[in-house]
Amino acid sequence: MRKNKLFMLATLVTVLGLVAAAALAVGRSTPVVSMPADADMMMPPANIPLNPAWKAQPGGAAVNLPWTNVRVSNDGSSETKNEPFVAVDPHNAQHLVVGANTWQAGNGNYSVIAYTSFDGGQTWQSSNPYFNLNASRLNAADATVAFGADGSVYFAFVAVSPAEGAVAVSRSKDGGLTWSSQNWATGFTGMGADKPLLAVGNGKLYLYYQNGAGLYGRTSTDGATWSTATTLDSAGRYAAPVVDSHGNVNVFYVANNTIKLARQAAGADGYVISTVSTATPLQPRQTHYRAAIYPAAGVDAAGNLTVAWADGRNAGRGNDVLTSRSVDGGHTWSSPASASHDSGSADQLMPSVAVSANGAVSILYLDNRNDAKNVNYDMYLSQAADGVNFGADVRVSNVSSNPNNDPRQQGSFIGDFNSVAVANGVANVVWGDTRDNVLNIYLARVNTAIDGSK
Repeated sequence: MRKNKLFMLATLVTVLGLVAAAALAVGRSTPVVSMPADADMMMPPANIPLNPAWKAQPGGAAVNLPWTNVRVSNDGSSETKNEPFVAVDPHNAQHLVVGANTWQAGNGNYSVIAYTSFDGGQTWQSSNPYFNLNASRLNAADATVAFGADGSVYFAFVAVSPAEGAVAVSRSKDGGLTWSSQNWATGFTGMGADKPLLAVGNGKLYLYYQNGAGLYGRTSTDGATWSTATTLDSAGRYAAPVVDSHGNVNVFYVANNTIKLARQAAGADGYVISTVSTATPLQPRQTHYRAAIYPAAGVDAAGNLTVAWADGRNAGRGNDVLTSRSVDGGHTWSSPASASHDSGSADQLMPSVAVSANGAVSILYLDNRNDAKNVNYDMYLSQAADGVNFGADVRVSNVSSNPNNDPRQQGSFIGDFNSVAVANGVANVVWGDTRDNVLNIYLARVNTAIDGSK
C-alpha cells in the first residue's frame, strides 16, 4: 500500500467511485463489474462511510468438510477485518499468531490487530500491536508476523495518514498476548514506506518494504535498531522473503511484469538479481476488488525454492495461480505450471505458499469456481508431497463468500492476501470471509497427510 500522497488521492477517488457504484446497486442483483488489469496495491482509504441502505448479500450454502471453519476475529467488533497473516511457533505447533487489518467503528479509520491462540486455533485472544500511536499516522495495515529465535513474536506493519507511510515493528515476549516494545524501522521523511514483509534467519530479522522509488531491505537483531536501507530494485514491488537452512536470503518480487529473485548468499553483503519468469497482467474479472501479480514463496530444508503468483496468460480460462521450482539455488527454474486443476473460467488469485522441511508444498489461493457468475469465492489448497506433482484441489472454506457482503468495503477491498503456515502435518489457513455479513478472519486446520515431520 503505497503511501505517496498522490497515490493516496488517486486511490481515494477510485474507491469512492466504486463505492458509489455499489450503492446504486442496493436492492438489485449484484452488478457485473469488469475489473481492469492489475490494480496497484495502494492503501485502502480511511473514512469510508457505512452505507445506511446497504443490504446483506450472502454467498453460497454451507457444505460438509473434514475440518471446521473457526472465526478468529471474535474481539467484540462488528467491523471489517481482512489481510490475515499467520505464523506458527516453531517450538509449539499449537501456538498460532495472526495479524490482520481492522476497521474502526464510526470514523472508518483502520489499524492492525493481533490474535493469539495456544490451543491450535480453538480459542483466541486479541491485542493491539500499534499501541504507541503516532499522531501523524492514524491508520495502520499490512501485518506481517514472525517468531524470533528467542521465542519473541515480531509484528511489522505500516502506519500512515495524514503523513507518509512508515514501518513499525512491535515485539511480544509472551507469545503475542501483550506487546513490550514498538520501534520504527523506517524514517518519517522521504518517499515513505509500504508493504512490509518479515523473515527470520541467521540470528536476524529481515524486513523488506517498498515505496515509489523501489524495493528495500533492512536487518535487525532485536527489532529495536535497524540497519540502513539496502536498495534491491528501483522497480521492485511486493517482496516475498524466505531464508533457507544454509543462511541464504531469497527475496522474490515483481518488477515490470517479471517475477524476480534477489538472492543474498550466506555471509555476503549484496544481492544478486535474477529472473524467475515473465508474468502476464491479470485478465478482467467479474468483481471489483483489487488483485495483482503478488508472489508468495517458500523453501525446504534442502534449499529447494518454490514461488507462486497469480497470472493472466491463459486467456479465456480466467486468472490462474502459477508456480515454479528451483533445485539449484535459483539458477534455473521449472516452467510455470498451474497449481490447481480447474479447467474452467474461474479465477484463482492471492496465493500463499508454505513449504515444509521435507519438501512438501502447500499453496493456498482464492477461487470462485463454485459460482457460475465467478463472483462468490472460496479458499482452496493445492499440495504436492514431492514439491512438484500437485494432488486434487482441496476446498478449505465450507461457505462461499460474496465479496460485496460487507457494509464498509462493499466489494471494493477484501484484502490483498490470505495466508497459510504448515506445522506437524497441519496446514493452518486464514482468510477474509463474509459469511457473517461483514468481513471476518476465519481459520481452518487442514490435515495435509503429506508431511508428518514439520
